[in-house]
Amino acid sequence: MGRRLRPWWLALAASLLLHGTLIGALGWRLPQWQPPAEPPPFEARLLAKPPTVVTAAALLPAPPAASRAPPARAAPPPELPAEAETEAETEVETEVETEAAAAAAVAATDLNNAPAGRLDEAPVIAAAPVEAPPPTLNPLPPRLDLHFRVHYGVAAGEQTLLWVNQGEHYTLTSVAAASGLAGVFYRGRFVQTSRGRITPHGLQPEEFWDQRGDKRSRARFDAANNSLTLIPAKGAPRHFAYQGDVQDALSLFFQLALTAPPPDGQLTYTVFNGKRLRDYRYEVRGEEILQTALGELRTLHLARVADDDGRFEAWLAIDRHYLPVRVLRSDEKGSTVELRVKSIAP
Repeated sequence: MGRRLRPWWLALAASLLLHGTLIGALGWRLPQWQPPAEPPPFEARLLAKPPTVVTAAALLPAPPAASRAPPARAAPPPELPAEAETEAETEVETEVETEAAAAAAVAATDLNNAPAGRLDEAPVIAAAPVEAPPPTLNPLPPRLDLHFRVHYGVAAGEQTLLWVNQGEHYTLTSVAAASGLAGVFYRGRFVQTSRGRITPHGLQPEEFWDQRGDKRSRARFDAANNSLTLIPAKGAPRHFAYQGDVQDALSLFFQLALTAPPPDGQLTYTVFNGKRLRDYRYEVRGEEILQTALGELRTLHLARVADDDGRFEAWLAIDRHYLPVRVLRSDEKGSTVELRVKSIAP
């Protein structure tokens, strides 16, 4: 029994000796766990979209749809690292600023070199003509009564001039009659009436009546058509045309009162004298002191010049609304008529 076990032990000892030799010679070690390496850092940045550049070509109208070629499909741009993207963005911004500056320079050059009257981008609008403001009118009382002493050759008489202001309308009435011994030779009354509107420019007559004894005529003014129609006591109606403002033999005095003529210079009026329409020119001869029934008055002296209708002069009281206080005129027979004021009310 002891002899059979000896070879087994010998084999076991040889096997252990062989394994120990191999382990010691090769230096083997048991495997150990190692932590994995850290991943490379990852960085993400948001980049602003480059501004859109509007060039002159973009402002031109697009070609017709039939001739428009299909757009070519652009190849996707290559991916760039972060540093390359930053440099590319800077270059794009520089190009944008350069193109914008170049476009502005071209536009300024075209504007400076464009001929006068050919600037389509900025059409020239002509300024509207500026109208002269209307004159400032002197205020007049609602009612005025002027009484005159009339001298006509050897005859004498009285004349009353009545002004009534009814808001935007007026009425002027003149009544003259011979008095004393002259009344025996000059019978009847001489009546004139003017009616019309008060405008920012003064009086605008619309109707005028003239009655001498039993003869009566009438005139109508048409301001819209600048025409006047006279219906005389005898005969067919007569028509007159005029330009601008017009006055009649009565309204002229109160037109002067409302507008207050300057102390010198000349005035021009178109006046209807009861028979015809004439253009008259008046010379302002300055101030004069006049002795009247109302006392000493400062007056403005006017005289009609360069006409063949005889003499006409008027003295306007400066401190009495520029109303007439003395009038000299001659009639168609060459006889002179003088009016001198007796009273003004109020």
